[in-house]
Amino acid sequence: MMTIKSLHQSSKCGACGEWLIAPERSTYVSEEQVSNFWVCPKCGNEFETSIYLTQEAPLTPEVVDTFFPTLLVA
Repeated sequence: MMTIKSLHQSSKCGACGEWLIAPERSTYVSEEQVSNFWVCPKCGNEFETSIYLTQEAPLTPEVVDTFFPTLLVA
């Protein structure tokens, strides 16, 4: 059973201190990890963070869709 350990989605740029609201992209690494790639619009700094999942509750399709919605590209 999986659950998201931390729902903290914003991040702060290490170069200029600008708060970033959403990552440029997120990557499902494994059942335990999701990586976020960030680009600061103020200074252009690029960096990556990870969200780790725990074994406390089920990671259902509803939970995944809520936090990682499908992106439609035309």
